Amino acid sequence: MVVAPMGPSIADAQQLMIAEYPSMMVAHPMGDHGVPLGLDRPLALLGGGHRLAPSGMPAALGIDHVPGLRQFVAEACRRRSLSGFDGYHQPPLALVGQNGVVKGFAAHWIARNAGVPLFRVPVGADFRNEPFGAQEVERKIPLLPVVAMASVRCANPIIVLELDVDKPISEETERTLVSMIDPRVNSRWIDRDQQTILDLSQVSWVVEVQGRRFPHGGVRNQDEPPVIEAVLPPRLESLIQASGAMFRLEAARDVSDLRVLDVAIEVCAASMVTDTEAVADVHAALLEVKEPWPHHSACGDLVRAAKWALARHLGTDDLP
Repeated sequence: MVVAPMGPSIADAQQLMIAEYPSMMVAHPMGDHGVPLGLDRPLALLGGGHRLAPSGMPAALGIDHVPGLRQFVAEACRRRSLSGFDGYHQPPLALVGQNGVVKGFAAHWIARNAGVPLFRVPVGADFRNEPFGAQEVERKIPLLPVVAMASVRCANPIIVLELDVDKPISEETERTLVSMIDPRVNSRWIDRDQQTILDLSQVSWVVEVQGRRFPHGGVRNQDEPPVIEAVLPPRLESLIQASGAMFRLEAARDVSDLRVLDVAIEVCAASMVTDTEAVADVHAALLEVKEPWPHHSACGDLVRAAKWALARHLGTDDLP
């Protein structure tokens, strides 16, 4: 008995995506090994189009708590439009601050509004992956950013490199990160383990550095470790200051307010309502109901309140 497939396979869906969006080659072999993970085939450039217009990403709500970040995104969109390339791309970006100041929300907002995948890659002392098994083999697993690009068949994802002040990285790891991020050289980045030349120039790199939070409401006991300020490693800081931007996030805006805003944006987007006035009205209505919403508020309660607010904004009795 032959069973017909229920739908397109993952490979077929990826091919359809490549056909629908502009694409580019990102890998070329240096020797006889071939290119890993199917990277010898074109990868899609996602995002772009109307998202790059002034009424697109630059007009979206959600990141005003980070002074200068909206202007950074708007300038990235403008440069991308002028370049003639489609698909979202931004210069290297660093987000620095203690835990709990919503650095992750900022990166999530950019990826969602750009329409590109987002990957978070923890960076430990040794960024290089270990070889398979206990015995040394000829080739190692590709680095996680490369695996991320291959997994979604996308040449321009946003990749967040997570650094922690409690886990200093090695000099070799720092050199590797700098070479991957540096826009002057990363279009021909050499992965010597894979014997492959990779074009990483379309990746939007975000370096997220976490400091240590005060353990007891801002008061440190003498027996506890001191608070370490979140700072970039020196080579990374020099690179990002020269070719991108760095923003230090403070806990100036309550995290619960950002959570409410995130729900308002998601509910409007799910209902195909994209104008910023609708999002602003839903957000304001949620804040009027209960301000601030506690962190433990059920997501369902927030969503239901957002749907009622959107229905009122649209002038209909039907919930979206």
